[in-house]
Amino acid sequence: MKKVILIGLAVLVLVTSVMAGCSKKEEEGTTQPTTPNLESADSEIGFEKDENGEEVAVVYENDKKGKTIAYVLDKDGNKKKNSKGEYVTVKTDYQKPVNSTSNTPATNTNPEKLTTTTTVPNTATTKKNVPLTQDKGTTSFTGKENVPKTSAKGKEVNFSSVDQATITSMLEVPYLYLSNYENSDGVPIDIACRVAVWMAEREGATSTTHPSGPVVLNLFRYFGQTVVNFKTQCNQAAKESGAPIVYTQNDTFNISEYTAKKQTVKITKIEDLGDNNFYKITANVDGCDKDKVIAIIQKNNLEKSLGFSVKALKWS
Repeated sequence: MKKVILIGLAVLVLVTSVMAGCSKKEEEGTTQPTTPNLESADSEIGFEKDENGEEVAVVYENDKKGKTIAYVLDKDGNKKKNSKGEYVTVKTDYQKPVNSTSNTPATNTNPEKLTTTTTVPNTATTKKNVPLTQDKGTTSFTGKENVPKTSAKGKEVNFSSVDQATITSMLEVPYLYLSNYENSDGVPIDIACRVAVWMAEREGATSTTHPSGPVVLNLFRYFGQTVVNFKTQCNQAAKESGAPIVYTQNDTFNISEYTAKKQTVKITKIEDLGDNNFYKITANVDGCDKDKVIAIIQKNNLEKSLGFSVKALKWS
């Protein structure tokens, strides 16, 4: 029986599928290549069980006859190959639907790592007698999720100091407060740019050039859903928001620098919203023009070192 995230994930993991549609035509009087057609960069990622019954991340692609094929992904977000050099696939009954940016590269110097990740555990929530949740993140992906809105209310619970520190760090992604969104709205591209930079820093990246696969897969892990048209809209959104990231015609992202910590978040309340490990986080905010944030998060294992995904945000 399949287990798959059906909230569309606009993720491209294959360099070759994009480059096949790219041309390097030169316009008269300039040597800058034209912007490639990146709309084909939208694919979907989900989860299926392999022959051993273990869940594996896959990317869904349609063949010429419209049949959906689930290709297994490796840890870097690329299609996995076996010892014979063949792409590894798994059985699936999921049917994938058929269906002006700047290419200026970032600087070639290594970005300097900054302290954007919270390392000191937060104190407990304001109510010390609130029970500590025992949930281990056994989230199931059996269909389209009904993610609660930021106005939802639930039973107050507590998280461990380690979990609270993780959530705090996720909400302290520099300039995350620039946009609000409910899950049904889709993830805003401007804050996705900021998260992409932060996730690269978390992984200890030492180069400005990043293959697109790991970048978009990290966005999937952080948000637990697609960032629709991230490649096609990244450069414009980054230009408008000031995020130091650029998508290039080589199907890579250039990150010229890491961003210093901006806002500080202190959790004041955690509510259990049920229905597949959804929680509502309420926190005070300092260091920017916002005083409060409400976040809907999901406890899961899409990214082992995080253990959570941010599903909705409301800053005020």
